[in-house]
Amino acid sequence: MVLNTLGIEMKDAVITSPPVPPAELPADGAPAISVEGLTLRAGKRTIFEDVTFDVPAGALAVLAGPSGTGKSPLALAVAGRLTPTAGRATVLGLALPRNAGAVRRRVGVTGNATVTPLDETLTVRHHVVEALELSGPWWKPSASRGRVDRTITAANDLLGVLEDVFRAVDADAARGDAAVPLVRARLHRSELVRDAAPAARFALGLVLALASDPDILVVDDVDQLRTVPERRAAWAALLTLGRTGGHGKPLTVVATCQDRRELDDVLDAGHHLGALPLRPVTVHDLGALPAPAPEIR
Repeated sequence: MVLNTLGIEMKDAVITSPPVPPAELPADGAPAISVEGLTLRAGKRTIFEDVTFDVPAGALAVLAGPSGTGKSPLALAVAGRLTPTAGRATVLGLALPRNAGAVRRRVGVTGNATVTPLDETLTVRHHVVEALELSGPWWKPSASRGRVDRTITAANDLLGVLEDVFRAVDADAARGDAAVPLVRARLHRSELVRDAAPAARFALGLVLALASDPDILVVDDVDQLRTVPERRAAWAALLTLGRTGGHGKPLTVVATCQDRRELDDVLDAGHHLGALPLRPVTVHDLGALPAPAPEIR
């Protein structure tokens, strides 16, 4: 795994220093994700309907909309974890649902408590051990003490860089609020996961989702971070998170949210992140709730 964000690169969580490469389309111009007319129904209930969009390789695709509009199920369908009722979906050149298994192996997921829960009853170290073992091949130990320590260090390094960026934002704006939630947001190996700060849990989820070196990262429900500064920091991480290796393509990110105002704040031309190469952003607004199926009397 090479995790690169905000100008630092963490190769198996060992820091080096090349800049984040700008996202580029594959040579053949094919999008990383392409869906057309995608629909999911559960009995008489429509989860999402007739969704069409393309996501260029290396972009951040934001699935936005009110609660109940099917953002999370749509993201999981793209990840090969839910089978749509109708429509067409191609991910990394693989047609779904026929190649769902292959897609799952190339898509990392975080933020969804059903698919990739953080086990709150474990210590941070034990949870990382368990997650790394599950992400690796069954015949090969994947959670050496060194790798576990590097994974936790990578999450803390990410939090440290975000804190520095938002402290600079505070200084420019003559206020002291943006970096506050990040100051003590660090992971401690012996603390329970449930006791970690929300921003630290978010960073841990990102690092674990990238452990298998995926080509696509799905981040569900950015809004679960409850404060505005935390959500701004999360979007900053997703905009600058980069990866080379694996199949040699830039990392594509899919994120879901109800409210993207904090993303707009970070994308403002006057923000400090503007000096860094940011991945392109596409927003897919799922809009109003799907109409209920007509009741038959």
